[in-house]
Amino acid sequence: MFRAIKRFLLLLVLAGFFACEQSKETQSNVYIPELVIKDSLMIDHLTELGMIDVKEDHSEYLFFDWTTNELLRINSEGRILTKANRSEDGKDSYKQKYFTTANYIGEDEILILTFAGAFIYDLDFNLKEAIKLEFDLVTRRIVGSRAALTHKDSFYTFSLDKSDANEVYKSDDFSIAYPFITIRDLNSMEILSSDFIPAESQLAITPGQYNNLDPIVKIVNEEMFVLFPNSPEMYVYGIPELKLKRKWDLNPGKSYRQILPTRDEASFEGFLNALASSEYTNFVFSNGYLLTLFDDFAPQEEVDKLPRDYLGGTEFSELSDKYKLLPNYQIFKDQEKLWQGKWDVRLWSVRDVLYSSAKPGEDPEAVEKDMQTIYFYELR
Repeated sequence: MFRAIKRFLLLLVLAGFFACEQSKETQSNVYIPELVIKDSLMIDHLTELGMIDVKEDHSEYLFFDWTTNELLRINSEGRILTKANRSEDGKDSYKQKYFTTANYIGEDEILILTFAGAFIYDLDFNLKEAIKLEFDLVTRRIVGSRAALTHKDSFYTFSLDKSDANEVYKSDDFSIAYPFITIRDLNSMEILSSDFIPAESQLAITPGQYNNLDPIVKIVNEEMFVLFPNSPEMYVYGIPELKLKRKWDLNPGKSYRQILPTRDEASFEGFLNALASSEYTNFVFSNGYLLTLFDDFAPQEEVDKLPRDYLGGTEFSELSDKYKLLPNYQIFKDQEKLWQGKWDVRLWSVRDVLYSSAKPGEDPEAVEKDMQTIYFYELR
């Protein structure tokens, strides 16, 4: 009872906070939903966890611990159901230090993809089957890459066949050189349908190598919503046939700067281009609304002052934090943009779950805690 009252009071405070933070881009005479914390998950775990996947009924969550390389299943009450390190040697190992994606399959299995293949586990992380794959995911991300997503008996991948890799990667027009978007049979991994990056997208209008080519994908009511990080449009496909049904511009305005492809893949140009440009990082549906997130850009003159011989130094990190620490948010109803602005919180999304590891205005690393708390949000 006390926890319920405390949560209700927190919602009232946050509703007032977010109402005060709304941007001048809010349309008049239109209801703008508020962002509120609807629940939280307290986990008795010392090191910070990253959420990888969630069951459809939200009965449990799949996390990864970057410090210990452990996979953890955690139920909706925050209790750790099981945890295991499967990156080490042994009969249940996935043969790599890190995996690229991990997803629930149905009620009692977990699929893990690595550069070595596909590994199917039971819920106690006992290896049931290892499968050699004839394709590679096209992604620069590890542990929670957005280049693959399970859905019932279908499996979305942003990928290319291993036999085609050398020729495709050599192409000057890499982003339009191959039908990367695929829907596969989850059991056989055979392609059911595939498609190229849409011709209307910025990645096709100006083809080439991009730091992040793989799109953000959500599957809702047998429709696949696709948002490319460096192209501000939403594309909606029917699945499994991958028929493009509709698209619309997200209209990010002056807060967004379009990136150009990398001219020299061997240099750091791609990372510097990304720093001086904007990128969509996620989106989620909440109570009939669409919420998108995209980063600011650092002024080109400040990027040009950075050292060119290495990245990841203090200068690069400070400039990135200065302009990209908090994203821009957009709220849509159907295809109409209702609002665009900033909130003092960095939100993340896995499937239909919107969450953060801190409350608004709170630095999650400022205070050492013996419990990790995940805050779940919604628009209402």
